[in-house]
Amino acid sequence: MFRSRLATETHEHERRRMDSSYPFVEFRIPADPAYVRIARLTAGDMGGRAGFSVDELDDVRLAVDEMCATLISAGGPVLELRMQARDRELIIEGRMPDARTVTAPTELSEMLLRALVDSCEFTSSDGGVGFAMSKLARDIV
Repeated sequence: MFRSRLATETHEHERRRMDSSYPFVEFRIPADPAYVRIARLTAGDMGGRAGFSVDELDDVRLAVDEMCATLISAGGPVLELRMQARDRELIIEGRMPDARTVTAPTELSEMLLRALVDSCEFTSSDGGVGFAMSKLARDIV
């Protein structure tokens, strides 16, 4: 797990997970870069619901693009994504359940994600890779 410079107070065990008592969006897309636009658009809408500024919306769309590209490189047939906006925070989880290879973000992707989101974690297990990220809406001064 890594955190951006804005989330230095967050510890790994404090990372927020989906809460079934709040609404969330769940969908599957083919593991093809042509379909990542659907994930970016959905993340933009959910970020708006969390109260993100225009710049924060751009950040979260780019972060989703990076995370989906990393999962697509694992070679599975489908991406599963879940997004939830609550308490001025956007939580996104994704997984490639039938990944053919274990993958991790490149050094450049990690650097980008550190700058774009508050926390991001990649996981791998038998037959699957996944990620979870969160970003808190900042107060506009």
